[in-house]
Amino acid sequence: MQVSGFVLSVLGVFPLVVSGILYILKKPEMLKNMEHVGYSSSVLTPLGIIKIIIAALTLIPATSFVGVILATGWMGGAIAAHVRVGDKYLIQVTVPILIWVGFGLRHKNEIRALLGL
Repeated sequence: MQVSGFVLSVLGVFPLVVSGILYILKKPEMLKNMEHVGYSSSVLTPLGIIKIIIAALTLIPATSFVGVILATGWMGGAIAAHVRVGDKYLIQVTVPILIWVGFGLRHKNEIRALLGL
């Protein structure tokens, strides 16, 4: 189960890492996407770094709970930005679900404690 949880966690953070790298490299697609949702291109590099840090925190066992919470909040903001401009947001919904399921499979005792089971 822990291996399955880690695989799901990696699948969940993969889009964060890839887009974080593309933000840092200031790829034209990312510039276009950021402007489309109403953000300045000047925030690409800091946001890219933050995305990669959140992904790393999510995968490190000792910091994974903090990473999961931050990833959920991050994706909530992404969903809000995409809803505001009328875009689809399936990936932004799927990522935190994968991350939470992966976390739950890797940290069963912590999830039970959180839920009071």
